[in-house]
Amino acid sequence: MKIKIFVIIFLLVNSTFGQNKVEYNEIIPKYITAIWEKNGTSDNQEFDVIELEEIKLFFAEIRKKQNNITSDIFLKKPTNNTLVAHYLSVKLQWNAFNGPHVGLRKLATKKVIKNSIKKLPTKNELLAFYYSTIFIDVLNKRKPMDLAETNIDLENLNLDDNTEKAILFLTAMRHVGNQVTSYSTHRFPDNCSRAKKYVENMPKFNGKAFYLFELPEFNDFKIEIDKRYPKSSFKKRYIPEFKNAKSAYAKCITEEKNNKQQE
Repeated sequence: MKIKIFVIIFLLVNSTFGQNKVEYNEIIPKYITAIWEKNGTSDNQEFDVIELEEIKLFFAEIRKKQNNITSDIFLKKPTNNTLVAHYLSVKLQWNAFNGPHVGLRKLATKKVIKNSIKKLPTKNELLAFYYSTIFIDVLNKRKPMDLAETNIDLENLNLDDNTEKAILFLTAMRHVGNQVTSYSTHRFPDNCSRAKKYVENMPKFNGKAFYLFELPEFNDFKIEIDKRYPKSSFKKRYIPEFKNAKSAYAKCITEEKNNKQQE
């Protein structure tokens, strides 16, 4: 009886790991290594393959000072090859800032690639890394915010389930939404009008302003937030960013109305 139970548990565990395994083409780590080692090989013919077309397009767009990174072509869920390539690039960026000041040793490019592949995250975490890069770029480059005409239709981006849809929305809230919180809570002159203008020019989600968006129920997962610490719950780290932006903006608007009534 004990043997049967052990076999069932073994099969369940392996099934779970099998679901989390992300398959990718072996050329992905080779290409990212070539880019970061800057040895002139990243333009070699061996890298002129369909598996790299999507990530090349993404890298080219994200480097532009003025880009269309929030267009559907980039917001649509990318292939596993692109997710892994992007993740490896992010880990190399983190490694570039390692040193005594953060208590982490800087490693050689190939070592970072090897370690990252060995501990490759689940697809959900890879997707969160990908969308984070997009919305960090939006936060940094859209000054002033000018995406009022952009509608991010979560039903039209090849997202498989509510978890993937929540990942996109909440990564937007962690970065772009955090700016709303900042404008709504920091006490400087003309505070609420800045928050209001920013929100009016933010992209819509399923045709709605962010504060009207209904976050669906979704499965939680672990995500690396800070390279110095263990992974944490995606829900616990990201949902509060949405709630903070929503409540701070609502309070700001209420205060603005009250001030007008007192005039």
